[in-house]
Amino acid sequence: MTYADTDFFLALLKPNDWLRENARRIMKEEQSKIYTSEATYIELMLLAKRYGLDPVRITIDVMAICNEKNGEYQAAAELITQGVGVFDSFHAVHSNGKIISSDKIYRKIGLKQIDLSGEKPDKQ
Repeated sequence: MTYADTDFFLALLKPNDWLRENARRIMKEEQSKIYTSEATYIELMLLAKRYGLDPVRITIDVMAICNEKNGEYQAAAELITQGVGVFDSFHAVHSNGKIISSDKIYRKIGLKQIDLSGEKPDKQ
């Protein structure tokens, strides 16, 4: 197996990356042996806005290259497109629906939250 970092995926995903042809060649040579980590997905999500890339499309493409079936990455990308921060999105998808935090975004996206600040949720 061959670990690929963020540069590899950016080279494949950015339309005019100077490393694109090398990345394509390597992808063909290492086909079915490439993997990455959540750190790469997070870094890609942080860079998506800078390069004008769609977080969901990036995630789907990287998952395909890595033969990855982790739906949490795609769920995080979808939260990001809804305006949730990158780190908050990854925390949310790992929370199994319940989270301890003072950050108000979690309640807004439907998670059960134990508010670290001690505030009680507004009654609706």
